[in-house]
Amino acid sequence: MGKSIASRFDNVDIARSTLRAVIINDDELTLEMDFCLEPEHPEYEAPGEGEECCFHPGMLKFAGISKLSLDRRETGGEGKQRRFAIDKFNIEGTKFDMACEWGDIHLQARSIRVLTE
Repeated sequence: MGKSIASRFDNVDIARSTLRAVIINDDELTLEMDFCLEPEHPEYEAPGEGEECCFHPGMLKFAGISKLSLDRRETGGEGKQRRFAIDKFNIEGTKFDMACEWGDIHLQARSIRVLTE
């Protein structure tokens, strides 16, 4: 049996992780993330110069979406922002809610997968 969704975030600091991109495709939504790994995580490496965290790329993939609400915020910056800070993050069963600098994402999906590169 596979790991639960919650256990896949062991030793990952979600509050310091960032969103890189939101990709919508048919009934799927993919969130490209930079996960902030804590020292106890097996993939942890000392952060590079000028970095606050050991960032590790990954994705959250949602399939079989039955409810989806995206509320994108205006960033107001002239340059393209590459990382969006996360304010709120919650996965409970088939429901997912996140508030971040990019905007608010609320959904219900048949499948929620956590992938790391």
